[in-house]
Amino acid sequence: MKMVYRRFFYICSITLFCTISFGWLDRPNHSYAAILHEWKQESSDINYIHTGSHEFTYWKNFMRHKRTCHISQKIKTTVYYCDLHNHTKSKTVHVETVHSEQHS
Repeated sequence: MKMVYRRFFYICSITLFCTISFGWLDRPNHSYAAILHEWKQESSDINYIHTGSHEFTYWKNFMRHKRTCHISQKIKTTVYYCDLHNHTKSKTVHVETVHSEQHS
């Protein structure tokens, strides 16, 4: 009984492999330049996203003070467009972490 399943598996595997292989050979030839995109930068945008806050203490005139520091993330998003294929893509990058107060 196991031999029957094994033969069936081998036959199915070979059939699938041949179908995929010969299917790729029947594809029409495209020029290499037509596949490549010509990306041009359309726009660029910078956003600040508030991600939290924390309190810190500092000394001024021999007195202890408390302040709240707000933390934000600076994010840059760039949009690209390809005239050949009418496609768009975007790229988002974390630029820096910004603290509202100077502290160490």
